[in-house]
Amino acid sequence: MIVETARQVQDTGSDLTEYLRVVGVPPTSFGRWVQEAREGRLVPAPPRPPTEEDIAFRILLCAELRALGHRRSVTFGLAPLWNRYRGRITRDEFRKLAKQIRAEVIRERRAGLHRYEFTHPDVAHSIDFVTLSRDVQSGARRYSIRILDDCTRCTLRKEITRRKGALVGGEFVHAHLKAGKLPLVFKFDREFATPEFLRLLQSFKVVPLPGPPASPGTNGKQERANKDVRQSINLFGNSELWTDDEYEAELDFCFHELDATADDAILNGTTRRKEYHSRERAHVDRDAFFEDAVKFRRDLLARPDTKVSRTSAWWIAAKETLKKYGLVRYSRPSELSGDFQP
Repeated sequence: MIVETARQVQDTGSDLTEYLRVVGVPPTSFGRWVQEAREGRLVPAPPRPPTEEDIAFRILLCAELRALGHRRSVTFGLAPLWNRYRGRITRDEFRKLAKQIRAEVIRERRAGLHRYEFTHPDVAHSIDFVTLSRDVQSGARRYSIRILDDCTRCTLRKEITRRKGALVGGEFVHAHLKAGKLPLVFKFDREFATPEFLRLLQSFKVVPLPGPPASPGTNGKQERANKDVRQSINLFGNSELWTDDEYEAELDFCFHELDATADDAILNGTTRRKEYHSRERAHVDRDAFFEDAVKFRRDLLARPDTKVSRTSAWWIAAKETLKKYGLVRYSRPSELSGDFQP
């Protein structure tokens, strides 16, 4: 483009040096470009069709990327693979291909999930934080903390806080349980998985259900609800200017008004809150359920060949106990562990 324009400048009799100074091109670089243009090397060559070797290499690289994606749960770990093949593919092509394969792997994993639903309200509650905008006056980060019934997806308790972590979650859950909202199991992410939080749940005979690391799908309803809240709030403009009371009003709208609009179609005119209050509760002996889960976990950790952590053992024990009591419904057949007999 610069070479063509420079020729036009010369044809008009104008000073070529002044033009090069304006566009910021040294005369030596311009001279090299003119030579390359004369030899036909300035215009990039049209792409050649891939050879059989190129096709075989692309198939090999895709297979290695896919295997790496299924093997690693947190990160692809692409650096060693890039270092091995950097002479055969450009960095941009490698990144584009890695992004494409990553999306395919995520879809494959999602299709392979063993989906489940709890059969009654108050079988399982879940907790999570939603990051909100900062307070424009104080500059402090704000969060919404919420407890959800996993069966009906009804919001049972919510609060805006400027603190985050297991201590805040423990205080919030303690108030929830003291108010009489006692599930059989309680789902939460690893940020809450402290000894104090686990002891709090056990003191109310609630079985902890901690999610495995980097597995948001295990608390999928809470994560999906949080995503809907963020999308809804972003539609209302600059939320940094909102006071806490205005945030409360908008969250009420997200949790109830918008839910009711969607529920009208999904739940045949009812709402999540109505479903939560009207549906029958599970007739389960809480003490027996809790003792069975504790015993299963204790026996699991006592096995000489076990490689399960003490926290993850709660997850396995809770799943097996829920299946034993028929409180969870799977989209595909689910075998009960041989440790439990109906």
